[in-house]
Amino acid sequence: MATTQSGAEGRDDRSLMSKMTSEIRKPSAPVELDDMDRRLLVLLSEDPRLSQRQLARAVGMSAPAVGERVNRLERQGVIRGYTTVLDWSKLGFSGLVHLPMTLTPDADLGALLADLRSLPELVDLVVVTGSYDLIARFRIRDHGHLQTLLLDRIWPIKGLQRIETFLTLGEVLTEHSLADLLGVEPSAIEAEEG
Repeated sequence: MATTQSGAEGRDDRSLMSKMTSEIRKPSAPVELDDMDRRLLVLLSEDPRLSQRQLARAVGMSAPAVGERVNRLERQGVIRGYTTVLDWSKLGFSGLVHLPMTLTPDADLGALLADLRSLPELVDLVVVTGSYDLIARFRIRDHGHLQTLLLDRIWPIKGLQRIETFLTLGEVLTEHSLADLLGVEPSAIEAEEG
């Protein structure tokens, strides 16, 4: 497929999805972590409210040494922020819907993404390979909310060729623990907390 611009007409001959590269967050280079870094990350992922003193006690270090390590992990971008996990159903948004989307070849990518990003129900939007171009996740209150979202706010967006709707029936597993992913034995952390 051609990836050059046609100089005479000023027309961009690149495929629509090749233009998505400017919108996608680029992966960062991995950061060297030692066992202590991994243990601190696991503890913070399980409870971001732990104080430096509590972390220090759990891993057998001084509070200033733990503070220095956590600050370094923040500076390196390993820790990008701290968050609160919400029970969305208690806030009135018990539904979660996945919308795989295919874009038209002539879509105005900037306008389309701006329209999608403007929807407050949007949880995330990812570029995928395969028969779809994007998959969006939306929080919804109920069937009526989904109907309004689709008919009045998503389907009118120019550049969307095909949309499917997958309603989430329930969560089986949200994600594996960081301890599992990093290969940190939780028992080693718990033993030192006592």
